[in-house]
Amino acid sequence: MQKISCITLTVLTESPIALSNDQGFGNYTPIKKFYFKDGIHAMTSVATFTYELRKCLFENFGWKLNDLTIKSSNSYFNNVEDLTEKNLEADVFGFLLPNDGVSKTSPLRVIPFVSATTYRGDTQLITNRGFLNLDLERNRFNEKGEEIPDEAVPSTQALANEEVFGDYYAYTVTIELDRIGMSEVAKGGDGKYHYVSPSERNYMPDELRIQAVQDILNALTILTRDIKHQRVLLKPLAVFGGAFDKVIPYFWDAVCLNEVQGETGLKLDLSVIEEVEAAYQLQGTIKAADKNLLVDKEAISTMPVQAIQQLAERLTIKNNDWYLKD
Repeated sequence: MQKISCITLTVLTESPIALSNDQGFGNYTPIKKFYFKDGIHAMTSVATFTYELRKCLFENFGWKLNDLTIKSSNSYFNNVEDLTEKNLEADVFGFLLPNDGVSKTSPLRVIPFVSATTYRGDTQLITNRGFLNLDLERNRFNEKGEEIPDEAVPSTQALANEEVFGDYYAYTVTIELDRIGMSEVAKGGDGKYHYVSPSERNYMPDELRIQAVQDILNALTILTRDIKHQRVLLKPLAVFGGAFDKVIPYFWDAVCLNEVQGETGLKLDLSVIEEVEAAYQLQGTIKAADKNLLVDKEAISTMPVQAIQQLAERLTIKNNDWYLKD
């Protein structure tokens, strides 16, 4: 068995719509974006990604989310020293207890969705036509509750513009395995939470710790995004990474798509992945991609979803250390 401390996966997915919108102003809704490398790329926030991941774990894997204390403008998790499945959310996604001044940074590190190509300024015009169409035989009322006759219904539609963008997106998830299912704070005799020394830290049962990481990995294979009345399956089209002894997101910027002469559509440039492997002398790297993204269909596995699932099945723990089964 190989001793490990980290799992890092860089995943390429695809969406026909932009995965995150800014707050907007007036009748205009822009996409969240930033300047990166060769131009303006669409992006999401870490909070957007972790929200969808929490929801997926709750809806599809039966996670019980933490109880909350809501006080004024602050909210924080309860019973963060609990070593049961009830505390998995706080343990994995981290927490801050402002009254006690203690926190746990998330052992789940994320570089959220970034589009593979640059935003080109596409927009679409949307209207409220469905509300004004008289053929739908709605009853309509004014602010006083008085019914409005058909001839009084405005014929001018309200217009709004929103930016639109469909593309490949890449994101990276890096998990600090040694901190999954480990209590870093405890309640003292004064009733407040305090940090505990490494020798005083307690752990959740091994089975629960392994299941938590397996659930996270499997959630990546069925992750969805609900936005603009649409639900998109963000299926992994390519995945690069693996289980390693250092907590480093090796492949976070190594997914490159290029046009290839004689081929239709963008193709993966595997030489960048190979350069990272060679530079850091990585062994046992996961490399898998949809065959439509490969020039050489025999170069690597063409089953990225199964590659992630198989990695999850190989995890085990012995004496609080993580290992990858042969």
